[in-house]
Amino acid sequence: MSNTQDPFVDFPAGSVVFREGDAGADMFIIESGQVDILRKARGDEPVASLGPGDFFGEMAMLEDQPRFAGAIARSNVRALRVERSAFTDMLKQNVEIAVRIMRKLAARQRRAEQRAQDALAELGRLKSAAPVAAAPREPARRAAPVEAKPAEEPARTVPPPPPPPPPAQNLALRHVASGQVLLFEPDRNEFLVGRPDPVTGTQPEINLGPFDMNRTLSRRHAKILREGGLYSVREEVGTTNGTFVNGERIKTGTAVVLKPRDRLRFGSIEVELISV
Repeated sequence: MSNTQDPFVDFPAGSVVFREGDAGADMFIIESGQVDILRKARGDEPVASLGPGDFFGEMAMLEDQPRFAGAIARSNVRALRVERSAFTDMLKQNVEIAVRIMRKLAARQRRAEQRAQDALAELGRLKSAAPVAAAPREPARRAAPVEAKPAEEPARTVPPPPPPPPPAQNLALRHVASGQVLLFEPDRNEFLVGRPDPVTGTQPEINLGPFDMNRTLSRRHAKILREGGLYSVREEVGTTNGTFVNGERIKTGTAVVLKPRDRLRFGSIEVELISV
């Protein structure tokens, strides 16, 4: 372990960072190495494997409760240890960490609500499938014949033709440095730009992680939106290194319309919008 003045701690491969049920007054942000998150109910199969830039242990620290899961270093790990007393200052200095924690908690709440809805739906299905005693049937009565009246033909109106849709554009992103082309999925209209986040399980549709050697890209950096034949880009909340269109930084949350040959920069990753 490091000395008490150093906020970083080192864990050799195979060592236990903490166990499920331990008291927890701190969290960890991984600088290097890989950490497996384990739950006793799942056996030896990790529920998550975390790498550089990921954090863990925040649940026990925020709730002042025992550890919900255990953590084991899969490889040699160096991590920043954040005590509860220093947590507020860390959030002030790094907005992206605060946003990622909120997203993780929101995703956990959404999953819990979905499980509750699924359980209620299954209960309703079981109730509707239960046998119900049939009421005695009354003998059918023959209805008296009714003289049919000729139907009046409604007035016909011809609606005006709908406006023609904007011409469709088949566009893609080309990584400027390598020339690699990243295609947009044809059945989607919204594309997250970033890198995978194992903490929240987010997988971006436009994964620029392999090009981000200097870690300048946020996990949820921006979104590219497609509406009809038009494309636009919108920066996500919590992005730290900016989103640029033709050299100008865009405002967070504001959609900027794109056109072929526009240059976009996400952190230090530069791409060009091309026609395909």
